[in-house]
Amino acid sequence: MIDIYKKGIYFISDSASFSYGAICLADGLNQLGVPIFANISTHDPAVSDFVFLPCADKAKLHQAFCAVIDLQDTRPYYHQAVRFEAPHERTIVLCMQDDAGSFCVDGVSALLCAHENRFRKIAGQRIPIGFGLSSAMICKSADVLLQVPRASNFLYNFRPSLNQHLRAALDLSLLPVLEKHIPVRQQLTTPGRWNDDYFALLCGSLGCLAYGGAFEQDLSGNDYLMQNERFRAFVSCVKQQRKTVVLRWDSWRFWESLVFGCVTLHLDFEEYGFELPVMPENWKHYVGINLSDVKADVERLMDERSRWPEIAWQGRQWAIEHYSPLAVARRFLGNHNKSCREVSP
Repeated sequence: MIDIYKKGIYFISDSASFSYGAICLADGLNQLGVPIFANISTHDPAVSDFVFLPCADKAKLHQAFCAVIDLQDTRPYYHQAVRFEAPHERTIVLCMQDDAGSFCVDGVSALLCAHENRFRKIAGQRIPIGFGLSSAMICKSADVLLQVPRASNFLYNFRPSLNQHLRAALDLSLLPVLEKHIPVRQQLTTPGRWNDDYFALLCGSLGCLAYGGAFEQDLSGNDYLMQNERFRAFVSCVKQQRKTVVLRWDSWRFWESLVFGCVTLHLDFEEYGFELPVMPENWKHYVGINLSDVKADVERLMDERSRWPEIAWQGRQWAIEHYSPLAVARRFLGNHNKSCREVSP
């Protein structure tokens, strides 16, 4: 472990910038005193004050303790088994893209990936991650959390999108039931991932609808699709325990809602197999809906209305404790040290 602090970690982006997840991880590692090197320069003040400084010296890459590939362009890998030519003997791939569950990788120490589902295991050393919280988001929420009185409503702030099957399903099943008991404010803000108008909406609402995801079925029985050799190679890497699972479930709204102190609605993580390194507890940190009985969950939500401030507060504390950049960086060092011992010669 001492070598990590001496040699540092080299981040490699496959694009013109680094992803949110890579920035947050590097931010946390930097706070812990780990030297950070990168192939390009990036600074996103909406995420962090941390600045990636470019280091084109290939010797520095090989001298680093490990390399992290920030995989953002996943289009060439969709539904494939991918062999990486690792640039370092200890190489970690980080991918928080929506289709992280639609390919498997070989040739690297591990794949840190979002959207993992325990009912759909893919070959390779895969370590679940979450979108988590940025330093900027935590600071901003602390600044404005108590400044706006909360209206008695739930916020619906989704833009129409492609492959958001879960949101469409809950528009049909959850919204009509919920709106019988409490107003649901459907309002969009000015374009952009994070802005003051959006933060004010979150701080001004008691609760927030924070679900997202796409349904995917076990495709191994589809003779037509299995004629494609690359697709067949990927499907053979997948062990699926349920016919239908929810992928792409890691929603921005989930983390934003938690840190800004809303009662956060999503699906029941345990029931639907969502995997995070540290799991939230249903009805303690968030409210998890079961699709088989939406009406009962809404009725319980209203019956336990006196607990809403407690759920919101505990959800915020859980998210900061386990998914701040510092917490993510500490977990990365622990996981990476373990995986390197197992994989490295």
